[in-house]
Amino acid sequence: ITVDVDDDPRAAYFRQAKNGLFIRMALLKLLLLGW
Repeated sequence: ITVDVDDDPRAAYFRQAKNGLFIRMALLKLLLLGW
């Protein structure tokens, strides 16, 4: 889905998807490399 489909600034799912990516990356790093 692109931002062109829904450009409402109140739509949070684009930000949530981006933030979720960073969280998943951080969790994978912790799991693979330890603390």
